[in-house]
Amino acid sequence: MIFDYAILNGTLQPAAQIQISLFHKAALSGFGIYEAIKVDQGRPFYFEEHVHRLQQSAAMLELGLDVDETVLASWFDQLVALEPQATWRLTMIVYGATEAGDQPLIALRPEPLTTYPDRFYREGAAATLYAGQRALPACKSLNSLVNFLARRAATRTGMLEGLLHHAGFITEGARSNLFAVRQGQLITPPARDVLSGITRDIVVQLMQQTDHPITERSISTNLAEVDELFITGTSMHVMPITRVDGRPIGAGQVGPVTRLAAARFEAHYRAVMA
Repeated sequence: MIFDYAILNGTLQPAAQIQISLFHKAALSGFGIYEAIKVDQGRPFYFEEHVHRLQQSAAMLELGLDVDETVLASWFDQLVALEPQATWRLTMIVYGATEAGDQPLIALRPEPLTTYPDRFYREGAAATLYAGQRALPACKSLNSLVNFLARRAATRTGMLEGLLHHAGFITEGARSNLFAVRQGQLITPPARDVLSGITRDIVVQLMQQTDHPITERSISTNLAEVDELFITGTSMHVMPITRVDGRPIGAGQVGPVTRLAAARFEAHYRAVMA
């Protein structure tokens, strides 16, 4: 039942009744922002941090988002009340005001949570390189055409993710952040060059307490010297990548540093959700 409803500017409505004009300038120009939050049995994972990033994205676009965390939390509670024990993904979408006197359109939409086969975590998944760079990388904007094209390219070839690259360096996945291991050193592209996800930030913090603290450094498209590769995201958590464009990463198996990062994140996730 929960997926039949959504919230628009605080009002719970049947999702099928919520519409936006074909000529809405914000939709046509991608003048908007979004966030995706995992909801596990009615409990959101890092809700405050996601809202903070939503506000940061709004500030980058001078979008004028005046709704604070308390209000958004009350709207979220309306959705949870429909199915208190459900597991799903909350997508928050904000279309900016483009005309004087207008207000942003803020929608909260529950969606089914994407899940992945267990074998991906045991054996690793595959990815493909896709030439492209997001506009305003640090902003989670609705201008996500390159992400869509990268994901489509991956799907067409039976791979999980498209990895964006530009000027000889891989920056991030179409829906994920990227980590590489080289001679025991854990590397991730600098936060200023990517959309730094909440899961990425948690992994960075957790791994600082290990023998593999993370260094922010650009990752070359030449992956021959990389021993391990993994990506992180809201629904996938820590996902090993063992092949890119058909070529194995390192030994072509899930490596020890990836397993450590995954184990530490899962332990943290369980503790937070408990």
